[in-house]
Amino acid sequence: MFDGTALPERLLQPELLLVVVLAVALGAVALWHQHARKQSRQREQALARANDDAQRRLRSSMSDTRAMLDQGSAAILVFDRITLTLLFANRQALDLFGCDSVEELSDTVLMRPDAWQPSPYSLLDFESWISQLKASGFLRREWLFSTAARQNIWMDCYISNTVFEGRPARTLSANNIHAYKMNQAADKLRNGILTGINSSAPMENLADSLCKLAEIRLQDTRCLITRYDQQRDSLTPLGKGGLAKDFREQLPVIPARYGSTSIGTAAYTRHRTLCESVLDDHRWQGYTRVVADLGLLASWSEPIVSQRDELLGVVTVFSHHPRNPDEQQLEDLASIVSLTGLAIERKQWQKAMEAAAASERFIRQLGVDLVNLPSGDEFEPKLRYLMHRIVSHYELGALALWERSGDDETFACLATIHHNTPDTSRADNTGATIQPIAGKVVANMLADTAAEYITPQDAIYDRIRLGVEPKPILLTALNDEQGEDSFIGFLTVQSRYMYIAQATIDHLQVIGSMVRTVLLNRRLVHSLASDMENEQRERKKLEVELSVARSIQMSMVPGGGHFRETYRNWTIEAWLQPARAVGGDLYELIRLPSGKLLIAVGDVSDKGAPAALFMARTVSLLNFLARSLDGDLAAIARALNNELCRSNEACMFVTMIMGVLELGSGEIQWLNAGHNEPMFVDGKTSPKLWPGNPAAPFGVYEDVDYDVESASIRPDQSITLYSDGVTEAFDREGQEFGEERLLNLGYRAFNQPEGLLGYMREQLLSFASGAPQSDDITLLTIQHHGTIHPVHRDDSKHPAKSS
Repeated sequence: MFDGTALPERLLQPELLLVVVLAVALGAVALWHQHARKQSRQREQALARANDDAQRRLRSSMSDTRAMLDQGSAAILVFDRITLTLLFANRQALDLFGCDSVEELSDTVLMRPDAWQPSPYSLLDFESWISQLKASGFLRREWLFSTAARQNIWMDCYISNTVFEGRPARTLSANNIHAYKMNQAADKLRNGILTGINSSAPMENLADSLCKLAEIRLQDTRCLITRYDQQRDSLTPLGKGGLAKDFREQLPVIPARYGSTSIGTAAYTRHRTLCESVLDDHRWQGYTRVVADLGLLASWSEPIVSQRDELLGVVTVFSHHPRNPDEQQLEDLASIVSLTGLAIERKQWQKAMEAAAASERFIRQLGVDLVNLPSGDEFEPKLRYLMHRIVSHYELGALALWERSGDDETFACLATIHHNTPDTSRADNTGATIQPIAGKVVANMLADTAAEYITPQDAIYDRIRLGVEPKPILLTALNDEQGEDSFIGFLTVQSRYMYIAQATIDHLQVIGSMVRTVLLNRRLVHSLASDMENEQRERKKLEVELSVARSIQMSMVPGGGHFRETYRNWTIEAWLQPARAVGGDLYELIRLPSGKLLIAVGDVSDKGAPAALFMARTVSLLNFLARSLDGDLAAIARALNNELCRSNEACMFVTMIMGVLELGSGEIQWLNAGHNEPMFVDGKTSPKLWPGNPAAPFGVYEDVDYDVESASIRPDQSITLYSDGVTEAFDREGQEFGEERLLNLGYRAFNQPEGLLGYMREQLLSFASGAPQSDDITLLTIQHHGTIHPVHRDDSKHPAKSS
C-alpha cells in the first residue's frame, strides 16, 4: 500500500510524467483531428455547395452566352484553338449556311474540302489563315464560302482568340457582304462592258460579260444572248463560253417565229415571253430536251429592240427551278437588255460604218467601171461581170436587169446573175429563157419608184422569179429622164437567205441610178450611132462646101492669100491666113486708070462665114468704086461706107486702111477707117506707127466724111499694113504679141534675106507655135528700094509726112 506522501513522488517520476504528457498529447491530437475532420467536412460541404453553385452559374452563363450570340446579327463560329474543331455556331451561321445543327455544318460544309471554293478560298487556305493568329490580336479577311446548297456567299470575317466554355478557342465573327460583293462585281463588270463597247471589243466577249452580269444580278440563273439575223430571219447564240457554248451545240439556230422556244416567240411578237415551266409550256414543245439536258426549268425572254424599232436579238434568263420572276428581277433583266442593246447597236453601227466605207469604195469603182463599159458586142458580157461583182459583194442570191425596148413598151431581161455561178447567159437557173414582159403588167409596181418586195402571191412573181425557192424578190424601178412616170427598166434582187438588209437596199438603189445612167447612155449611143453616118455625110459635104468657099474667098484677094510683086524699085507683098475655113480679113491692090496703085487692108467684125460674106461684099464694092471714082479716096470711102450701111441688119462693119500710091514719086494718100495704125520703117530710126486721123469703120454710120492724109515713101523706107490678128496673136502661155514686138520686129526685119514680110511671118508663127490661132491674120508690106536720100519732114511726129 502506498501512503499519501508516496503518490506525488511517483507521479513526479520522469517515466510517468512522459506517459502523462504523451497521453495528454494524444488526447489533444485526437481532439484536434476530430475538430479538423469536422472542419474538413464543413469545407467539403461548402466547396460542394460552391461547386454546385458555380456549375449552375456556368450553365447559366453558357446558356446566356449562346443566347447572346444567337441574338447578334453576325454569324459566329467558335473553333477549338488546338484542333480547329467547330465547337459552336449561332443561329445566324446555321441559317446562312443552310444547316440545322453544328454537327451538320461541320460535317457537310466546313470540314469537307470539296465543299470549299478553289484557291485562295479552300479549306487549307482557311486553316492556314487561322493558324496565323497569335496569342493576342485579331485577323480580318473577306472569304468566299459555299453553303450546303452549293451556293456561294461572301463573308467579311474577323477571328480572335478566346475561351469558350472553359476551353481555349478561336471565335470567327462574319458579316454577310454577298450583296455588296455582287453589286461591286456587277459594277465592275458593267464598267468593263461599257469600256469594251466604247473600245469596240469583240461582241462575243461582250456577250459573255453581259451574261455573267445577268447571272450575278439574278442569282441561281443562267443567261443566254441570241442575236437576230435579218436576212435569215433567225437567232443565233452569242458568246464563246458559258450557256452560249452549251446551247449552240444543242440548238445553233432558232427561227424567229411563234412557238420556236420562248426565244423565237419573243423575237416574233416583240414582247416579253415568260415560261414558268419549260417542260409544260407549248412554246417549248419540240425543244424541251435541249433545256432539260442543261437542267434549265424556267425561261424569261426579253426582246432587244433598237431606237429605230428594229429587232436586234433576245436576252433569255433560265432558272434551275420552275418559277416566274419578281418585279426586282424583271427590272434587273430590263437593265441587262438595255445594256445588251447598246452593245449590239454600237457594234452594228461600227459594222455599218465599215460596210458603208467599203461599199462607198466599191460603188465608186463600180461607177467608174459602169461609165467605161464598152459599146457593141462587149457591152453585155462586161455588164454581167459587173453584176456578178455586185452579187458577190453584197452576198445576194440573184440579180437581174430588165430594160425597156426602144420601139415598144415591153421589158426584156438584159442579164441574170446567181450567187453560185457567174451566169453569162440570159437564162434563169432552170435553163429556160426568160420571156419579155409587157409594160402594162409591171406598170403598177413601177409607179412607186421605191424598192418593193414581190412575193409568190403576186401575179407577176413567176414572170420575174430568179430561182426555185419561193423567196421574196426586191424590185427597184429605173426612171427614164423624161419624167417620174417613165421607166427605162428595173432591177430584181433576191436574197441568199430570206430578206435583204436595209443598208444593202439603199446601196442597190444608188447602184440602180448608175445603171439607169448606163442604160440611158447606151440608148443615146445607139441613137447617135444611127445618126452618125448622116452626120458624117453632112460634115463631109460641109467640109467640101467650106473648102470651095475658102477657095472662092482666097481668089477674091490678089495671089490667093500669098502675094508678091515688084514694080521697078518697089516690092509689095501680102499674106492672109484665116483663123477658120473662111474669115473676114482682106487686102486689095487695084491698078487705077490713072496708073496709080490703090492698096487696102481690112478686117470685118465677127469671124467665119458671116464675116466672109461681108468681106466678099466689101471687096466687090471696093473694086467697083475704086475704078469708077479713079482713086478719089474720100469719095470711095464715103460711097463704100454708105453701101455697107444699107441693109445691114446684122450690124456688121469693116475697119480698113486704104491708100493710093504714086509709084514714080513715092507719094501716097491714105485714110484710116478705124483700123490699126500702119508701121513706118526708114532704117535709120526706130520703127513708128502712123496715127493719122482715124474715123469710124465702114458700115456703122451713114454719110461719114473721111480725112485723107498725104505722105512720101523714100528709097529704103517701108510701110507695113496689118490686121489686129497680128498684134493680138497669143503664144502657149497666153502672152500677146503686141505692138511693141511688132515695132521691134520691123526694125530687125530690115535687109533680111527672106524679105520683110517673110521674116515677119516666120517670127510671128514661131511666137504663136503650138497655140490656137485666135483671129484672122493679114500682113501687107510696101518697100521702096534704091539709094538712100535725106528725107525732109515737116512734122517729127509723122515720119515722111508732107502737106
